[in-house]
Amino acid sequence: MVFCTYCGQSFTRDEHLERHILTHTNVKPFKCFTCHMSFARRDLLQRHYTVHGKDQNQQEIPAANGMIPKSAGRTPIACSNCAKTKTKCDKKFPCSRCAGRNLRCTLRPTRRSSKNANRMGLVVPPEGLTAMPPHIMQINGETGQTLPLAVQGSPHQGQPLLKPASPKDAMTSIPEGKPPLLTAERPPTQHFDQPMMGPSPPGSKSMSPPTTHGFVQQAPAGSFDDFAHMSQDDSDDGSSPRFMLDWTQMQMPMGFEGVVQPEIIMQPDVAFDPHALHMAHPGHDGMLPIIAEDTTGLAPLITPIETPKVERSFSDLELGSSAAMFNPRRNVSLGSEPRNDMGAIIAAQDAWSVFRCTPIVPSSACPKTARMNLERLEQSLKNHEGWSTWSPHWDEADFAGGDHLTVMQLHESTRDKLLAITQSFLHKALDIHRDSTPHYPGQSTGHLTPNSNSGSNFVLLPPARVLEYFLRSYANCFERYYPLTSRGILDANELMHCYNDRASSLLVLMMIAQGAMNIPDAQARWLTGGITEACRISLFDQIEKNIILSGDPIVLHSALLFIVQAAWSGDKWQMDIAMGQRGMYFAMLRHSGVLDARPSPPPPSEQRNNVDYVWSEWIQNESRSRLVYSWAMVDQDISLFHDTAPLFSVTEFNTPMPDADRLWNAKSAAEWSSIFEQVHEFSGGYSSVGSGARPLSLKDLFRHFLDDEMITLGIEMTPLQMRLLLHPLQSLVCQYSQLLSCFSDSLSSRSTSSRAITALSTRARLEEIQSLLQRWFDLAERYLKANPMCVMMQTNLVMFHLISLNAVTNFPEIERLARRENSDGTYQQLMWLHKRCISDVEEAVFHCGQVLRLIRTMPRGIRPPWWSAAIYRAALTLWTDSLAHNGAQPPPSANGLFPVAGPSFAIDALPADHPLIVRYLTKREGLPCVTKRDGSQLGIDRSFPILQHCVEVIDEGASSRLSDGIRTKLDRLSRGC
Repeated sequence: MVFCTYCGQSFTRDEHLERHILTHTNVKPFKCFTCHMSFARRDLLQRHYTVHGKDQNQQEIPAANGMIPKSAGRTPIACSNCAKTKTKCDKKFPCSRCAGRNLRCTLRPTRRSSKNANRMGLVVPPEGLTAMPPHIMQINGETGQTLPLAVQGSPHQGQPLLKPASPKDAMTSIPEGKPPLLTAERPPTQHFDQPMMGPSPPGSKSMSPPTTHGFVQQAPAGSFDDFAHMSQDDSDDGSSPRFMLDWTQMQMPMGFEGVVQPEIIMQPDVAFDPHALHMAHPGHDGMLPIIAEDTTGLAPLITPIETPKVERSFSDLELGSSAAMFNPRRNVSLGSEPRNDMGAIIAAQDAWSVFRCTPIVPSSACPKTARMNLERLEQSLKNHEGWSTWSPHWDEADFAGGDHLTVMQLHESTRDKLLAITQSFLHKALDIHRDSTPHYPGQSTGHLTPNSNSGSNFVLLPPARVLEYFLRSYANCFERYYPLTSRGILDANELMHCYNDRASSLLVLMMIAQGAMNIPDAQARWLTGGITEACRISLFDQIEKNIILSGDPIVLHSALLFIVQAAWSGDKWQMDIAMGQRGMYFAMLRHSGVLDARPSPPPPSEQRNNVDYVWSEWIQNESRSRLVYSWAMVDQDISLFHDTAPLFSVTEFNTPMPDADRLWNAKSAAEWSSIFEQVHEFSGGYSSVGSGARPLSLKDLFRHFLDDEMITLGIEMTPLQMRLLLHPLQSLVCQYSQLLSCFSDSLSSRSTSSRAITALSTRARLEEIQSLLQRWFDLAERYLKANPMCVMMQTNLVMFHLISLNAVTNFPEIERLARRENSDGTYQQLMWLHKRCISDVEEAVFHCGQVLRLIRTMPRGIRPPWWSAAIYRAALTLWTDSLAHNGAQPPPSANGLFPVAGPSFAIDALPADHPLIVRYLTKREGLPCVTKRDGSQLGIDRSFPILQHCVEVIDEGASSRLSDGIRTKLDRLSRGC
């Protein structure tokens, strides 16, 4: 007995379950080569071929012995005359009874087709009447009288007509001679309700369709003007308009298959209305609508037609950076948007729980962005034409060294499956926010949403080419810092065919969103914000329904991507949710037991010499280690910039650390075996493959680091391991810095206190941590002497300088000073605040300069997601120090000595071991400066120019919502706002 993972239905055979799952995924792999309709089952496709008079091999089906051709593979029924008289029909064509009585033998529609037509509100022709092309006289078969064609249509449409569901069968059933006739009446054409502008009347000759917030409602083609011109040219020779959409990928709604044809939808002046379906002969442009008055029993129609195009291009809709408000070279047109997503996100920037250098706004005063992100996502996904012409806004030079991973091409089946599951994720999220948001009908946003009467609730994913761009961006940016993909190949097709397709769909969607976040484009940002919100809800829902998934590697990987994406999204609400839910996911990680050491069992005796088996087992264990320590790095990043202690303790990490990246990226077992012998070399010539050799755990490595045994024991570390070694050091710095800020500045309390812990002893402990940081820096320099600089090591050095900066500064106090809290503006109080904010000026200036230097030397396209936050901390620290200069003598240093004037030097252009830097740190000599974009130098004693310089440094990098928000805050502070 097997069960469906979607609905729980049981089946006795696997093939029955596979056939049933297609009803959930909406994947229809069997396609008709004639009309390009798709079916979920092969037998349905074979039965459909008989509609075209062909078999599954595209061979014509002959009418054997004069028999009437079967309809959809069913037994033929009696003709109309025999059915009226209730006499037996031999079902030949013509039948013997009609031939003997000189009667017109006509086909009679089957009961199933009649019921379906009545069910859809269609007009079924009277018996004995058959649809014919226009301009042909139609004669009644019983009386021989000519009947008029009663049609009410617009003059430019020509003669409309009724098209049967099976056009080829209908035409073959019409004998030569006098054809039967059709009489029909046309109801007024119905249109969608337009929120902004009323629709054109049905008989209007205007070629300009009504618009709603810049979106064309009536024409699903690409460019409306081009399409209208093309349609007029084609109408002369009777040809059908060319399709602007690949209909081989489209699925028609259930119950409407074979009824709606592409020629119908492509009419430029007729609205596609599910309650007024138009039917046409394939060779003519004329149309006759089918009366559909009673449609109350119909379910909402999911119309997979291409959505109306945006009247403006993506570049015109570019909301990529709020910096455009301050930079005249970055032109953003917002006049036509009553309310845009960037406006709501910018309005909530002052309520961020981090980067708070401007006056704080309460969260209750901020607009909610969750539903707006979903609506923007839906709007963006409907713009299929825009995505088909979309190209990434990046320069190949931004990715140093080429692609980090090889991204495999997406299969159409993978995209279809991902689309089906994305539909459910998006609709579930929209339903949740629609129920909780009082302003849903669309007055405030004006965007189309599911279940609204102004649009379809069927969306399309961007083309596979665009999705591959986003996956490539994800591989180049995210995987460099959190390497979780083995063999150096990112294959979304393989991920989508795992044991849990919904969890794997969440993972692939979050990869796409993470990659789109790094591209400065409005549509990419809408895609990122909406997918992140939809996946957040579905991810939590999956875990809530099945708590066992809390330890599933794919679910934990998806949760990791969500936390990283939301924490650095620049969206106030997503950032708050990430801070709140990271504790939940950290607890899930602890309770799953992956932090504990698990000794690897020895391989079976028959597999001991099988390198492929050993390699597969190693990848499984290494994947577990990399997932665990990626969470540790996320914990380190978030806690550093939020000035909080990490949630993980070093004593919890008992599992082995990740091994060398060369082993992780090996593409074959032979290559992996050769590298493994080099990394884990055994003495005596013994092979280390199959020995189970693994790196130390973080707990054991930190113990050797404290005992200063790293060099003596010959422990070689990778850049990833050096990054992890900073985690416990950061915890210690945060602990003692917070404790030091709690002591009073009163001299009386210092002299009369009998406490065991004092500010002096705490400062001594903090200086001991600084010596451990210097020991780490010595190990980093030792590594760089033997290995080239890489992006991971640059990031490690930035983290080192930021942690060291926290040891000599009180950053929360710096932000309070920027907000002018508890400050009367006097110079005496400013000097007191300066001393409280920065305890060692030279050390602080040195670390700030190195942060700026390392960030600027990184390629623009592969910086860590928090790179602008690092510039923010360096900018505020330099700004705080410049306030105390007052245009005269600078404040004394930590040892009470005033700096001695000397040669000026660029702190953001010289390495840490440069003689001028060493002289400045040891003897306090020299005038530090920063280097501007044109190569000139700027003194750090000028407060507001320093902030403007840091704003320019942010402009040098790739734009994101986070960098735009930080830039806005620094720019406001520099202008005194």
